[in-house]
Amino acid sequence: MPELSRLEWARMNLDQVRTQLLAAASGTRYLTPEQLEHAAGKIEEGLRVYDEETGPAAPEASSVGARPICSDPRRQRRR
Repeated sequence: MPELSRLEWARMNLDQVRTQLLAAASGTRYLTPEQLEHAAGKIEEGLRVYDEETGPAAPEASSVGARPICSDPRRQRRR
């Protein structure tokens, strides 16, 4: 089997985390705090690889400070 490129590896890890989180959200799987922390590390590493491989982010996305989770407040879920 050929070795995965960095982007393919990052995509595979992000897909695995997505599958885990969807299963946890649907109630079919329980994730321990350690598993959630590991998943967060996979997300962080995957995003870092994507950032390095695709070049610098747009100026507004790379500004100092926290990025909003949802840039369109109308899309945020009402509680």
